[in-house]
Amino acid sequence: MKILIINAALALSLAGCANLYDNSGIPRITSQRQVEAYNATVSSEGEKLVCSRERSTTSNISRFTCMTVNQQESLAAQAREEIDFIRANQSN
Repeated sequence: MKILIINAALALSLAGCANLYDNSGIPRITSQRQVEAYNATVSSEGEKLVCSRERSTTSNISRFTCMTVNQQESLAAQAREEIDFIRANQSN
């Protein structure tokens, strides 16, 4: 009986964790084939997806990470601004 209760609690906690991530109704893209299918439906170059397999610093398990071209350019610009800010303030 104790094992049954533990298993039920584990199942409920796992189900609860799965609901923490809101995907806003967008299906999770897990392969390059899905990326190509999505990109075929988008007309703007900036809205096309670029995906790669990345390993986080805390795990050896890689995951498929996607972002649009516009998002990549925005992140790159933000990183350049932060580096410029750091360099400008190092001389003080």
